[in-house]
Amino acid sequence: MFFKKKSVTFDKAAKFNYELDTNETLKETLLKLSLSRNKMKKEEYLSELLRLFRKEGLDLTLKELDMLLLLRSKTDQLLLENADADERKHF
Repeated sequence: MFFKKKSVTFDKAAKFNYELDTNETLKETLLKLSLSRNKMKKEEYLSELLRLFRKEGLDLTLKELDMLLLLRSKTDQLLLENADADERKHF
């Protein structure tokens, strides 16, 4: 039996970034979750994290979440590098 390999699509990445940037409820609940991290087992924390995203319409696997967070981090790095380069041009 063949299984379709699930991958992160552009639409999923765009929705993920949009929700993280604009969804105040999600931001608030993620902050509360992060503050309670020390009181939870790793599996509980990750399950709750995925549940919060699912509640906002993002049905993710742990692998997809990991990839989306990595992409977001790399994008931020590139944007910061470009901003620094632009700033140095003005001096």
